[in-house]
Amino acid sequence: MGTPLIWHENIESFLQASLEDLKRDEALNNLILGLCLRIQENPDYYPDVKMVTVRAGAQLSLAALITVPERPILYGGGERQNQSAAAFAEALFARGIGVPGVIGSRGLASFFSSHWRGLVDCDVELDMDLRVYKLTRVNAKVIKAGELRPARAGDLPFLTEGIARFEQEADVLDAVDWEQCVRRARRLLVEGTAYIWEVAGKPVSMAAKSRPTPNGITITLVYTPRALRGRGYATSCVAALSERLLLSGYKFCTLFADLSNPTANSIYRRVGFRQIGEFASFRFSYDK
Repeated sequence: MGTPLIWHENIESFLQASLEDLKRDEALNNLILGLCLRIQENPDYYPDVKMVTVRAGAQLSLAALITVPERPILYGGGERQNQSAAAFAEALFARGIGVPGVIGSRGLASFFSSHWRGLVDCDVELDMDLRVYKLTRVNAKVIKAGELRPARAGDLPFLTEGIARFEQEADVLDAVDWEQCVRRARRLLVEGTAYIWEVAGKPVSMAAKSRPTPNGITITLVYTPRALRGRGYATSCVAALSERLLLSGYKFCTLFADLSNPTANSIYRRVGFRQIGEFASFRFSYDK
């Protein structure tokens, strides 16, 4: 008997099949869970979404979310998650759906990448070796002189530059699409999710809150211009934002950090974040 794989036509169907499993480790599953809840709140947020679940008996062994054209985000559960990931890869291939990569827990994402390479003969590159962090209490001692404030319209150039450089340094972008960065910065301003760490009346660092889940929220887009680094601005920004979010009612904050950036990992640990998991992001190349 084949592994039962379901393509979901809407987010309600997908969440009915996966929500309880995703919530069992809400912090670790913050990426896929937060995106699902965003889509539930605003079904038009992403123009094209593909959703798949695979069950092994009564257990959810795989949930996959694709916000086209981005790479699939995978959740795996139980002993048959690799088998289910293979079934998902084969279902994508059968439908002629190409994907630019994959992200998920390290072992599962690696298995999917290997299986996909066998199907389509592509090159696979480890894009980012990620650590998932969770914080429930802030080390306020790391906060230095300065002020955290919501970003405002006049911060658009600072936010745009920060988004572009953040993506470049994370090796997400081959070339900066400035128009897209401006659009993202404007969306952050409209949504009220971007924050600035200000010293002597000048913006020196930035961060944003994103993907709230029932009990937690993610911090992302942490960036300080190169000329201003080494002064504790990013540490203060992240600590102050984390403190504000906890005081607002969230039980925890999460974030992802690239293992190849020891400075960022050190900052987050000093603030009070603790590692809870390992993720990996793989990139697929089809030019041969």
